[in-house]
Order: sequence, then C-alpha cells, then structure tokens
Amino acid sequence: MTLRPRTTRLAALGVLIALIAIVTAVGLWSPIAGAQAVVVGSADFRNAPELPPGQYVDRIVTGDTAWYSIIYTNNTPYNFAVAFQDSPPDRGVDLSVSLVAPTLTTVDGPAAVVSGSGVTYPAGHTNAWFLKVSLATNGQIGVEYPIVLTIDGVQALGTDDCSDIDACTLDDGYAVVGVALAKATAELEQARSQETLVAVQNQIENSRGFVESASALEPTAQSRLARAERQMAQLCAPDPMCVEFPNPGSRTPLIGWIFGLAALGFGAFRAFKKLTTDPAPAAAPAPPRRLSSREQAQAEKKARSKQKR
Repeated sequence: MTLRPRTTRLAALGVLIALIAIVTAVGLWSPIAGAQAVVVGSADFRNAPELPPGQYVDRIVTGDTAWYSIIYTNNTPYNFAVAFQDSPPDRGVDLSVSLVAPTLTTVDGPAAVVSGSGVTYPAGHTNAWFLKVSLATNGQIGVEYPIVLTIDGVQALGTDDCSDIDACTLDDGYAVVGVALAKATAELEQARSQETLVAVQNQIENSRGFVESASALEPTAQSRLARAERQMAQLCAPDPMCVEFPNPGSRTPLIGWIFGLAALGFGAFRAFKKLTTDPAPAAAPAPPRRLSSREQAQAEKKARSKQKR
C-alpha cells in the first residue's frame, strides 16, 4: 500500500517529461516568427520571384534595379518598405521601392516606404503586380549593399473553407446546383430511353406492315406464276425446241424460264426486223474515166488507120 503513491508520482513525472520533450522538439523545428528569408531579385520583371507577405533580405548594387512579383487584390491596403540591413551610407545613395501595376505603370513611389488604402487595376489584367527596388547613386558605382524588403497588405496564396467564413453561402448554393444537376441528368436519361422505345416501336410497326403486305400479295403472285407456267407449256408443246427447252416442272427455277423467254423474244425480234427492213439500194455505177490527151490522140490515129484499110 505504501508503494502506490510513489508509483503514481513516477508515472506522472514520466508523462510530464514526455510532454516537455514533445514541446521542445516542436519548438526546435517550428519556424522563428519574424525570420527574414533570403531572396534574389531579378533584373527583368518577367523573371521576378513571387513573394508573399513577409520580410526578405537581398543584395543590390548601386545603380541597379531589382524586380519582385506580388499577388495584389483590388482596393486592398498595402505597405511596402525597403531599408539597408546594416547602417546606411552617409551620402551618395538613394534606396527606394515602387509599386508597379501589371501594365508596368508606376502606381506609387519611388520612396523608402510606400503605403496606401488600396488601388484598382484595369479589368482584364492579371492580379500579378510588381515591386521595383532601385539604388541610385551619385558616384559610388558598383558598390553592393544588403537590404531588407518588407511586404504587407497584399493577398497571400491559399484558400479558406466556406464553413470557416461567416455568412458564406457557397456550400449551400453548390448543394442546390448539385441537386438540380442530378434531376436534369435523370430527366435527360428518361427522355433518351423514351426516344429509343419509340424508335423500336416504329420499327416493329413497319415490320408488321411489310409482313401484312407480303401476305396480301402472296395469292396474286402465286396466280401469276401458275399462269406463266401454263403459257410456257402451251408455247413449248408443239415446237421442236422443247427438246432443248424442257417442259416446266416443280424442279425448274422460275428464273430459268424468264431468261429462256427473253432469249426467244430477242430472236423473234431480230427475225421480224430482218424481214420487214427494205434491202439496201444498189450502188450507182461509177462514171466513165476521161481519157488523157495522149490516149485520145492514139485512139484517133488507130481510127484513121482502120479507115484507110
């Protein structure tokens, strides 16, 4: 019984030591408030590093300009300051910062501290603005100085949940839109199903109409086929061609009879045309050839010699 209080105190001491170790570890790994990050400005605004609010250390040479990019929202109060990290030079240098719009128009500055209640950039432009830090000099060309740039009052990258913002109704509106979208999707699928059903019903009705029409035309077709077979038998019976063109029977295809009749009809048509066509007129005799002068003189000479005899 006397050991239980001591055991309890040891357990409590162990928990306290563990908590102290955890807090110490977290404190060692957590970032120090107000720490200054090292940054390198760009000589061209197109390559300017993007900086969220905070303090930054850079090095600039007299006579040069450094560009930085920031995300700025319309009508947001702002405050930008630039200063030497160490003691400022006695004279001959002027360190300043300017707020530059996306159109590269200087909105505020140059000055050591630039602040205001808010500005507006034209519609259609990006919200990426620029800070231009310049170190002018009267005669100390090429001297490098460490500087501290302070950025405050601009929009930091990140989003907040609607539930964490008072009077935010975006989640409710999104839920209403989701319900409306689901309802519209269901109605669309139902309409598509009905269109498919109507199309299938139309195909069924067309098929039924085709079957009914075929059934109605079947007796007429059978009657015409029987009549054609009878006519073929009558035409073929007294003619010797029946030896080559067999009598119609159940095994003879109808298409064969049709081609046979077509051949007979074509032959009869050629014979009839040959008999009724007039013979071609005889060719007119060729006119006598005209004698040449030499041939004519020889003929006359022969005629005179015959007369002398």
